[in-house]
Amino acid sequence: MAKVGFYKRYLYIVDRLKSVPSNFQDLRKYVMVKLENDDLGDNFDYSARTFDRDKKDIFDLFGILIQYNRKDKVYYIDEEIEDTSVSRMVEAFSIHQAIKESNKISPSIYLENRKATGIHHLNGLLYAIQNNWQISFTHTKFWEMEITQRTVKPIAIKESQHRWYLIAEDNKDGQIKNFGFDRITNLKISDLKFKPIIFNVQKNYQHAFGVETYHPAQKVVLEFSWQQGNYIKSFPLHSSQKVISDSEDALVIELFIHTTNDIVMELLKYGSEVEVIEPQKLKKEIKNRISQMMKIYS
Repeated sequence: MAKVGFYKRYLYIVDRLKSVPSNFQDLRKYVMVKLENDDLGDNFDYSARTFDRDKKDIFDLFGILIQYNRKDKVYYIDEEIEDTSVSRMVEAFSIHQAIKESNKISPSIYLENRKATGIHHLNGLLYAIQNNWQISFTHTKFWEMEITQRTVKPIAIKESQHRWYLIAEDNKDGQIKNFGFDRITNLKISDLKFKPIIFNVQKNYQHAFGVETYHPAQKVVLEFSWQQGNYIKSFPLHSSQKVISDSEDALVIELFIHTTNDIVMELLKYGSEVEVIEPQKLKKEIKNRISQMMKIYS
């Protein structure tokens, strides 16, 4: 079986066992049907021995442990997938399969037409990061419409709110900065190597709402109407979100984030459904923005 067949098989197993605990025979039947639909099942019989190897490979590759319930005699995956990239991959695979099996998307599934720009840079940037090549590009700062030429040492790629960013050290001042893919043009990969840069992206952006960190991280307390609170509970604003109180009237949550423009814009989106309790500086900023809006519409 080709390599693509191995990976598809792994993902079919994970997708199945995360939603439906199964004994080997049911799992085998599910996997074989999927592979046959992909024209990958010819001359292949999924055996218990192969499944044992797959369990080990799935754990080694993705860190996902397949467990066995002796009482019910079924295999299952009960823990959340901690690696975000793996979780997103499994999610994307499930969506892809659902779309493919429906034969035609409309009228069952409607995809958003809005797409992030600059994604075509992804492969080139990944290549430069993995091989420690310096890169240069033209960068346009939307807020000020300032156009500059940059030469940087690429470190990592980060996603935030459906936009993609390059994390890199700017040769101009040696500072670690982020550059939106949609603001990069004329990308060139040079033949100049650089020593790997020690920079913990996860740690440095753990309190960011978006990618900006120019204000210190601090506690933010928000009160949502109970209606909007239901959405906030089902899809938290940030990984640090904690519920302080939850009643029939309101939901109060606490975040620990950098209070940058990104969170201000997010809170304005909720209008009268949210109130900033603290910090006072953020509350004042929201008031100022609302006052400016009222002047526009007065």
